[in-house]
Amino acid sequence: MNTGTIKDESFFEQHQLIDHGEGLFDHLPGFLYFVKDTDLRFVSANYRLAKKLGVDSPKELLGKMDRDFFPPSQYTKYEKDDIEVIRSGTPLYNKVELVPRGKGFVDWSTTTKIPLFNATGEVIAIAGTTRPFSTGTSAIDIHSELGAPLKTMHSRFAENLPVSELAKQAHLSVSAFERKFKKQFHMTPRQYIRHLRVHDACYKLSHSNESLADIAASCGYVDQSHFSREFSRVTNETPLKYRKRHRAKISHNS
Repeated sequence: MNTGTIKDESFFEQHQLIDHGEGLFDHLPGFLYFVKDTDLRFVSANYRLAKKLGVDSPKELLGKMDRDFFPPSQYTKYEKDDIEVIRSGTPLYNKVELVPRGKGFVDWSTTTKIPLFNATGEVIAIAGTTRPFSTGTSAIDIHSELGAPLKTMHSRFAENLPVSELAKQAHLSVSAFERKFKKQFHMTPRQYIRHLRVHDACYKLSHSNESLADIAASCGYVDQSHFSREFSRVTNETPLKYRKRHRAKISHNS
């Protein structure tokens, strides 16, 4: 299968951008690569991204936007980050987020976006990569001081884990642990655990007949009401709406 990158030559000629290293990402397993103009329209993408979005070729992405492929609960978050990078001219590094994989599954991914400037210093586009973020811990994390608490969080996310216990495993004070954790993952330890619970809930909502109350209990929520609030905070939609939407997709594709 072709894994190269396709770009809108007219856009790059107009802005005198010859090469921005896109070929590098064609040889890195799992990497999605894209460039968007300041109207948030794709002007370059690799084949992996095209496949992820359900089209045959990156050519079908050119000129389109995230909102052409994602529901509002997803694309509004992506567009907000894009706009901020364009507005500030400041890169966004290694943001951990949940990305839909189809059929009710979601993946953890790490996204980086950088501004692209013209000769006068004006932002004329953003380039970005999204790479898989293991539901376990990466090799780097395992050998870092955050490795032990990360393992604990992934295996015991349904429990009420005190941050003090996690900090102790990292041999750090609570404040130092929270600071280092947020610097690496762009979220607090509590927010990270919230995402782990939602990750598990997403699969159960779309692939089981468990009641919302049972899913809430198995994922560590106090009750169904708490589950609904926390799930909506992360995904921008209710558990029931998520279940109906993804079950409809699975039924349609089966």
